[in-house]
Amino acid sequence: MEDEEEEEEEEEEYEEVLVDEEGNEIVEDKNEDVEDKNEEQEETQEQVEDNIVPEEEEEEDEVPFEEEQEEQEDPYRRRFLLSSFSEQDAKRFDAQNRKFAPVKLQGLEDGDYDVSYRAGVDESVSGVANVATPPVVAQLRKPYVRSRLLATWKQRGLDAETAFAAGSVERSLSQQMSAYTDVFFAGQTYENTAVLRRLSAMHVLNHVLKARDTVTRNNERIKRRECGKEDAAQDDEEKEYHDQGFCRASVLVLLPLRSAAVSFVNQLLELLPANMDTFHNKDRFFNEFGSAKDEDDEDEDSSSDDDGKKEWQRVFEQGNNDDCFQLGLSFSRKAVRFYSEYHHADVIIASPLGLRQQLGDEVAVLDEAENPMDVKLSSDFLSTIEVCIVDSASLMAMQNLDHLRTVLKATNVQPKEAPNADFARVREWNLAFLASYFRQTVVFAHGVEPTLNALVNKTCRNLSGVVKYVRRYDAADGSASISRVVPQVKQIFQRIDLDHTGRLTAKDEVELRFAYFKKHIFEPLLDHPRKKVLIFIPSYFDYVRVRNLFNDTMNKKLIRSVQCCEYTTSKQVSRARTTFFHGHCHVMLYTERFHFYHQYQIRGVHQLIWYGLPVMGDFYAEMMNLLPSADTNSSHDDGFADSTDGKSSIALFTRLDLLRMQRIVGNKRAERMCQAKAAKPTFLFC
Repeated sequence: MEDEEEEEEEEEEYEEVLVDEEGNEIVEDKNEDVEDKNEEQEETQEQVEDNIVPEEEEEEDEVPFEEEQEEQEDPYRRRFLLSSFSEQDAKRFDAQNRKFAPVKLQGLEDGDYDVSYRAGVDESVSGVANVATPPVVAQLRKPYVRSRLLATWKQRGLDAETAFAAGSVERSLSQQMSAYTDVFFAGQTYENTAVLRRLSAMHVLNHVLKARDTVTRNNERIKRRECGKEDAAQDDEEKEYHDQGFCRASVLVLLPLRSAAVSFVNQLLELLPANMDTFHNKDRFFNEFGSAKDEDDEDEDSSSDDDGKKEWQRVFEQGNNDDCFQLGLSFSRKAVRFYSEYHHADVIIASPLGLRQQLGDEVAVLDEAENPMDVKLSSDFLSTIEVCIVDSASLMAMQNLDHLRTVLKATNVQPKEAPNADFARVREWNLAFLASYFRQTVVFAHGVEPTLNALVNKTCRNLSGVVKYVRRYDAADGSASISRVVPQVKQIFQRIDLDHTGRLTAKDEVELRFAYFKKHIFEPLLDHPRKKVLIFIPSYFDYVRVRNLFNDTMNKKLIRSVQCCEYTTSKQVSRARTTFFHGHCHVMLYTERFHFYHQYQIRGVHQLIWYGLPVMGDFYAEMMNLLPSADTNSSHDDGFADSTDGKSSIALFTRLDLLRMQRIVGNKRAERMCQAKAAKPTFLFC
């Protein structure tokens, strides 16, 4: 018995120790536990402060009748608090034949942009009759901005009326965004990107503060009602208290690079009201994402360095170019928290790739489903998005447009579970999973592309309609790319679809282009081999097909080619450029995405073949300026086969290339060259 008691005493003396796989003791970091507890306490305190309405807000509840009537006209209130929308209404809305029609906005400078509008819901749907605001009406209404925001903006000269001149496209965009109309702006440039981000930041901040203030005010009303401080008549106003969705996050901002996220966040911080001066995890954000360039340094270097740089070179030199990131921002009455969990965040800032990884493989079912509304996802943080900003969509298309398409499809999809939802406060159309009809989508792009048009048409179902701004191009004012070509060389544009009398689909065009290239360019090149020929190929899939064609001839030792694509290693690129410059090969195959990311100056180009027109119009002038001036004594002007002496370019195009052709030769010329029954198949510019 004594031995057993001694063993029990010895066992009691041992302490439980954590060890790793190698048997080493793991020392717990008490500081981390303290930090976690502090963060939890801070979040709890913020939630408490957020639910407390100060005296100023309590006074706002007792506003005069005239001001209450004026508040009813606020697009946010009419759209998200006073609307009723059912599944039958959605079916009726989807059945409408809605197409884009040109509109003329008063005050907008003529000739710069073509503006068109796809109408929203009509008056037959009574529950949302006041939601749709045509562009002409939207520009006549005053903006509804939270008073504490507007006071700060006016003090700093950042409000729309002060910062944007009347008649400017920026003022017009601000008016359309304030009306919660979908916006597709296809006129983004490096120079106006900062202004566009300020516009979107102003709209996002105004929307978030309205949503948070509405929830906070209704929380206080419910508390007063429970305490018996309100009349029974006011108790019946339950409709106002349907002010939430399944998740707190209401804004999604999609950006292509971390440097772009830094730029957008800086705009947000500059627009914050004066009382919002506390920031959590701000230093961590700038450490991980990088900081924006100092404005003074930019002013000193811009005149000397940026003048000789191309647009996309300047974009990639702004900071961190990582394209996989995601971030949650939450706003309380006096603080902003970075890296908030999505269930507690108001704004989600992410790249398409970052969100695609967060969503996982589950979203693959969206591509297979006939109706996305029938699909349920485990992730609920995108289910209540009310405003979606897509910044630099053209850059995202160069990265991978499928990621952007998947994210937009997954937005406002029915969640399997909503653990953080207060269903007594969820709006009725959210419960019916019709939030996609109330979502506003704003897309900024450097130009119109069929893929972007299809993306907007398929994913934007806004009840307020869609307004589209398309930039006009003209060689006379220098906006068309062909006006920036320096060498005096023959520029031949060859129409390849005139013999195709039926309806030309994208699939037909791919086969038609390859057949024409093989017969009229590849085979003559085999018969009369020449060196220093560069073939520019926009699509990687077309590049693979052309590469295999040249590889077969290389096996027969008829012609030698080198390749530069987005998957070519740096060592292979260096070898290919050297081989091409010294004339040790005949042809270089060169993809647009490779040029987009690297912007190499390819030396020794004598002949430039455009398998297809570039997506980025500026690339046409950049590649053409690689050519030396043509021999003026050369008299050959019959196209590729006869232009052996002089330096020249030949571009293949079809009627489906109208949008790309506009950016190269201008709108008027492009319409004449791409019309269904063109007078001739060949167009020559010198």
